Amino acid sequence: MRGRTFLFAPASDLKKAEKALASAADIVVLDLEDAVALSEKEQARANIESLLKAGNAKPVLVRINAVTSPWALKDLLAVLPLNPDGIMLPKAEIATDAKKVCWIITQVMGTDSEIGIYPLIETAAGVEQALAIAQASRRVRRLVFGALDYSLDLGLNYTGDSSTLAYARARLVGASAAARLEGPVDTVYPALKDEEGLRKDTLAAQLVGFKGKLVIHPAQIEVVNEMFTPPAEEIEDARQIVSVYRQAQAEGKGAVQWKGKMLDEPVLKRAEQVLAQYGQS
Repeated sequence: MRGRTFLFAPASDLKKAEKALASAADIVVLDLEDAVALSEKEQARANIESLLKAGNAKPVLVRINAVTSPWALKDLLAVLPLNPDGIMLPKAEIATDAKKVCWIITQVMGTDSEIGIYPLIETAAGVEQALAIAQASRRVRRLVFGALDYSLDLGLNYTGDSSTLAYARARLVGASAAARLEGPVDTVYPALKDEEGLRKDTLAAQLVGFKGKLVIHPAQIEVVNEMFTPPAEEIEDARQIVSVYRQAQAEGKGAVQWKGKMLDEPVLKRAEQVLAQYGQS
């Protein structure tokens, strides 16, 4: 599922969840895990039922509790019949984690269900197994990076310094490409009032191949959406490249020059990627 901004909202707080669904985020993630106290798990599931039954104009994912927890199965049995667009799977460390969730989805909803799985990679083990997780099931749609828990696992103090995340980010991007998935979704940026830091962090992820980002407050949406939206001239250039190259092919030509650049098949494919990614094809 394409999307630039994935906004978390605690499912235990109905007002915050409704505000998230009315926001400019591309996708909303209703959270049953970290943002929900143990005493509020049941109420959070009930809130998701009321929210999803009301219908929503944008895609909704549900972050369940980890498959190793005592709450994951209850989460799935409660939310799957409501047909969310996807399940975000936290603490995904091995392919079996995604396979278990896939099996449960199929048992509850049937083989024709299009509910996807979004594994949240947030440990060293998960980073090392990223490709296996990406290829674990036909339901896996995109990998998602969780830098806060990942840093904790490595004994690091995450400060937003992109250099500390370079290895993990590269692993997720490479695994996504190898598995033919949409580019992964980057971690949250925890400093809510640091817009410049958010821009730098988003740019660092974008440059290595991430195609979206988790956000934890509506104030972060505009910056992230902007950073993951190409300038109009880039889209227009891509459109012209496709047109010029296709015309050259029709005339029996191979490589062709355009604006002082040599166009060949890889350049064409990249232009087509840009157009497809932003719905311009």
